[in-house]
Amino acid sequence: MGQVEAALAIFELVTKHVGRVALLAPVLEEVRGLTVAECAKLGIEIIAVETERMLRAQEVEARVSFNDRLCLVVCRDEGWTCVTNDGALRRLCKRHGVEMRYGLGLMVDLVAAGALTRLRAAAVARRMQAANPQHLNDQVINRFFKALDDSASSQWPRTLATSVADDP
Repeated sequence: MGQVEAALAIFELVTKHVGRVALLAPVLEEVRGLTVAECAKLGIEIIAVETERMLRAQEVEARVSFNDRLCLVVCRDEGWTCVTNDGALRRLCKRHGVEMRYGLGLMVDLVAAGALTRLRAAAVARRMQAANPQHLNDQVINRFFKALDDSASSQWPRTLATSVADDP
């Protein structure tokens, strides 16, 4: 199972055991090989974005992509959690008071919900690290393992909106 397939499998588990997963339609267009039909099968909701929100996203002062600014606007408006590993988007969300979750944090939620074993989560995280060692370095993985250990006290987000650069 490749990294994209692993990510989709994690999102499917999240929709079944943790909460709603929403993906903005403009972000879906950036994801190669992922279709609306596949998202529906996995339980991922595709969210159309109104022109008014697109206009507001253009006004956000930040050095992130338009779609990242769009994620910020929609998450802020809806009170959703933004799931992203992108540092610039995380800083933007923090500045605007938008709750965030790292992609690996979804696996912590799944372990806490009993939908994924700690061993399986650790194996997936190591595979992801091997595929993306720059962004998922040992420090990130060690924080993930600590979060797994503390998962009994984790709280689950209500609705998750993902950024295209995410890893689960």
